[in-house]
Amino acid sequence: MKKLYSPLILLILSILLSSCASTTKDIEIETASDPKVNLKAYTTYAWLGSAEVLNDPEGKWQPPKFDVSSDIKFLIDSELRAKGLTEVADQDAEVAISFFTGVDMEAQQLKADPAKDVEIPENVPKAALIVVALDVNTGYVIWMGLATGDVKEGATVKQSKARIAYAINKMFNPRFYDSWFK
Repeated sequence: MKKLYSPLILLILSILLSSCASTTKDIEIETASDPKVNLKAYTTYAWLGSAEVLNDPEGKWQPPKFDVSSDIKFLIDSELRAKGLTEVADQDAEVAISFFTGVDMEAQQLKADPAKDVEIPENVPKAALIVVALDVNTGYVIWMGLATGDVKEGATVKQSKARIAYAINKMFNPRFYDSWFK
């Protein structure tokens, strides 16, 4: 019986991982930190704020049917708490956290037609999430994460939430990037 479980579990895991990869393969993550700053020395944070930018002159973008900003804030809070940081009142914080989201429905991507020697412009709406950590005393950026990806028009709430969670989790994961949490 034990031998049956192992192949079955491996099969299920591989299906789940491949389905996640197909819905997130367009998401790219970059992070950077100030090499002169010991990020592990910080233990408290407060929220500075958030901002949203939308470039959609033709009004094609349909906002998701959930509060994206609240979900992003919740996920970032979870990552910071899991790494030992504590949210405190603004005046007591060592780090100020902020994020910015943007959607550009007019973004263009050139694709080469294999049958022709001509580059053909293709409209591929893009989205971005930038998370910034500032040292409260100096006002300098000490860490920044950037996630970019295609806008998935017609995506379900579950798919959209999974994409956001994937981006934030990977942004804060030291196995993948120059993360705050090495």
